[in-house]
Amino acid sequence: MRPHLGNRVGIGVVGLVLVAGAVWALAVRDARPAARIVDLGLVDPGFFVRNAWAPPLAAGVAMLVALTATRWLAVALGWGRCGSRTGAGTAMLGVALKGVEGVGRIQVRLVAGRRIRASVSLRPEADLHEVIRRLDESAASRVRRAVEGDTLPALVRLHVRRR
Repeated sequence: MRPHLGNRVGIGVVGLVLVAGAVWALAVRDARPAARIVDLGLVDPGFFVRNAWAPPLAAGVAMLVALTATRWLAVALGWGRCGSRTGAGTAMLGVALKGVEGVGRIQVRLVAGRRIRASVSLRPEADLHEVIRRLDESAASRVRRAVEGDTLPALVRLHVRRR
């Protein structure tokens, strides 16, 4: 599953749960205006007194949910992505792969001035051997020259799509 699709599905599920809770709260409030939305009489407070394992478990689950939601938000916002895109490097990689059928998206990042990270997305009909040959022969050196990092190591990730 693609990350953006996973984020959308997750956000949709969380949104549906929140909307269902709000509708339930409004329905309860409409049916009994004097009643509390959260009635502590429904939950036996003695449960937590009788079972010593329940409070730490509840706290652990709440903490796990909070950490998961925080990480999800940070990833969805794009935090933690390394480097900055370089248009010159992307253009040079595009020139080096010009004429190869099936090349999709090309992206080049300069990571903290220490390395070059390139990604090439290929359709299934792409000639993988030709792409690798061109990357070995000239593409990596062209990209290095374009970003003025002749001595920087370069990592090229190839992704072949299924459809």
